[in-house]
Amino acid sequence: MSKTIKTEWLERLSEMTTKWGIYQHSTYDKVNPKFGYALDDQARAFLVARCFGEKKLSKIYLDFIKRAVSKNGPWQFYYDKKGEIVPDKKIICSEDALGMVAWSLMETKKEKKIIDLILKKAENWRSPRAMAYLLLGFVAEKKESELEKKLTKKLTEAFKKEASWSWFEDYLTYANALLPWALWRQGRIRKDEESLRVAKEATNFLLETCQDGKIPMSIGSNGWYLKGGIKNKYDQQSVDAGYMVCCLKEAYLATNNIYYLQEAGRWWSWYWGNNTQGVVMIDKKGGCFDAVSEKDKVNLNQGAESTISFLMAYCCLADTINN
Repeated sequence: MSKTIKTEWLERLSEMTTKWGIYQHSTYDKVNPKFGYALDDQARAFLVARCFGEKKLSKIYLDFIKRAVSKNGPWQFYYDKKGEIVPDKKIICSEDALGMVAWSLMETKKEKKIIDLILKKAENWRSPRAMAYLLLGFVAEKKESELEKKLTKKLTEAFKKEASWSWFEDYLTYANALLPWALWRQGRIRKDEESLRVAKEATNFLLETCQDGKIPMSIGSNGWYLKGGIKNKYDQQSVDAGYMVCCLKEAYLATNNIYYLQEAGRWWSWYWGNNTQGVVMIDKKGGCFDAVSEKDKVNLNQGAESTISFLMAYCCLADTINN
């Protein structure tokens, strides 16, 4: 853990966490048990807790993962029932959630059996985001595996450069910056020039597209942005700002170009009022509001993903912010 990490910003995360895991949703700043627990939240919360050196929280999130991803699973959602938590077996676990779990475990060198279970499923994955999460995990390994090579190729070949649209898909939705973030890291660590080329072009496209003048503005969830269509401005979510910060910090590490670090700082400022509604998104406990919105300016609920994404961005930039 860096000496510069502000551990007081874990208060909100801790409040949302029971002995089982972190609840998925909140109504304002009060957890809403009705929506239960999501596997993907535990995976990212595990990485955040490790960043902060929080052993108790780390164990809770890791134990949840071990419960959810087994020969009997994997299960993505769990709900409270008579003092226990039980899985919703009607919902198939998404590729994205499994990618997050694999990333968190590979990066922290934990639970190889679970990783192997996931990798057996991953060769035929179709989700670009799931592949990107796996790449973030793969590069923590000393040697490049054949599956890493295959997924890297699938992701880079999905990228299409056109006059007005340079992206992996014909739409921009959520967590877009994850895709170039993974390629920046894979290209930097494996010295893969094609990954670095695609990462640069995709990042530049996002930076040009996701702003309102000079103000950072992620794609709004109320309709997203389809190629040739209208770019929706609201609601802007924390995960997009957080992943942009992480992507741009990785771009800086890969290129040593100060421009990317400056852009990471600009996107970090989205949390502190440099957004299209001028609202501060963070409270004194490190909790993050769910969205910059059109009608009320801010969605005052504080779900797990919003706060975790903010803390992930902070972990990426902590040394720069505090020095």
